[in-house]
Amino acid sequence: MTYEGNFDVVIEGVGAEKGARVMAAQEGIYVNQHQIPYSTLLGVALRGSILLVVGTQVAMALRGEREGLAMLAAELRGRARLEHLALADRESLKGERVVFATPVAMSGVVEMERFKGLSLAIVTDQALHVFERGGRHFRIAWDRMTKVDVAKAKFGRLLRIGSGATQLEFLYLTDAQIQTMRGMASRHSSALLGVTSEEGGEAPVRPEAPAVSEAPAGRPQAVPLEQIVELDLTRRYAIPEFEASLGAIGSGSDRPLGAAIDKIQMSSVLPVGFLEEHLRELRHAYDGALLKAKREAATAADVFAAGEALDGRRLWAEVQSSVDVMTEATVRAFERQTRRVAANRRIPWRKAERKHMPSAKEVAGLKRRMARGVSGMESTLKAVSEASNQLQPSYKAGRQELQEAYDRWQQSLRDLDQAYASGWTELSREAVNIWQDALLPRLSKLGGERRRFLPRPIKVALYFIVALFVLFVLYILLTGQLGDVIQFV
Repeated sequence: MTYEGNFDVVIEGVGAEKGARVMAAQEGIYVNQHQIPYSTLLGVALRGSILLVVGTQVAMALRGEREGLAMLAAELRGRARLEHLALADRESLKGERVVFATPVAMSGVVEMERFKGLSLAIVTDQALHVFERGGRHFRIAWDRMTKVDVAKAKFGRLLRIGSGATQLEFLYLTDAQIQTMRGMASRHSSALLGVTSEEGGEAPVRPEAPAVSEAPAGRPQAVPLEQIVELDLTRRYAIPEFEASLGAIGSGSDRPLGAAIDKIQMSSVLPVGFLEEHLRELRHAYDGALLKAKREAATAADVFAAGEALDGRRLWAEVQSSVDVMTEATVRAFERQTRRVAANRRIPWRKAERKHMPSAKEVAGLKRRMARGVSGMESTLKAVSEASNQLQPSYKAGRQELQEAYDRWQQSLRDLDQAYASGWTELSREAVNIWQDALLPRLSKLGGERRRFLPRPIKVALYFIVALFVLFVLYILLTGQLGDVIQFV
């Protein structure tokens, strides 16, 4: 079985090809006339509409429709067995446990030597490793890092790392990967500047199996799944990168409801870009639960602690709590827009609040609507808990039982990735519908109310002056001094 599609491709050292024919065949991947054996591939990463592929012979980026790229990425991972890359024990990594491995775009200087282009970044429990096409490899220990900063870039967030004469920038890391790297650096380095600890404390130290070196030095290589258990699966486990749910470059950068958003943005009462910014705020709250759990699992001491960190029942409780946070954020965003429109129309805030702000009962209704968007993932999270609970008993039962339990747990995490992504799509749809059905009509009604000609203080002052004048006229009429006034004038 083969996969075939057309994508815009940039191959490092070769150039760019628009609409290139890309085919994943039995023996390797073809990009027009270029053939790349699967055995040379090291990593694949899907970032929105861009697919990064890095190997010992090639480094390239493909751009196209996300659905086609996702199918190609799955085909490459399956044929090159990249899903087990992080589990392999390598001489070049000196027995360190791999937390994650991902292709990145990198630029900077390492000990006066220039690095730039696509490479494979491997984060371990002790250091950051980078492997370039052609075999160059360098290592930065976490305890040597003096700076880990994050900045905004055109294509997402940029991670800057500094360590003495080494200054590097990484692009195309997900939020989860950035948080994991910041946490690892802050945990190990006492001289670190520009980052605060995101970990809840040191993980408990557990016995580790001795390293088994089976790969040649110089570049990482994957090992067959049947050999991984021999390397002590309790320590050398892998956590999926959750590309479907957390793969966006910066929370909320994807647009599952672009047409609906554009339609609402045409309303004259909303500022340009408001709804997209609001959805980014909601996405940040929604992703927080899974980001935290993934970070704790990726840095756990063994697979059992990782299963506890990604406990489905606890994650479900945090997702439900995030619905409360997102509801409050929606009400706050509506209040800000209501205040803005009321100020423009010179309408007192008390009057606008009384007539247009939702009541407590209506806010509860908004919360129920938001909760409907995430209700579909409850059964998946329950399955994750059941799979993780079987890891410890299977370890005591034997090697084969542990491998089977591990496979079930990994499958439950892949199902969680899809369910979490679907949950955001449904939740964002509910959020857009809430604005379209309930909140935007209120803003439009407020914007159509009669504008005050003069601000209230000036109107009060004019009323006071007119009242004084009327009182003065009445006074001179009653006292008979009208004739004297007219004669004086």
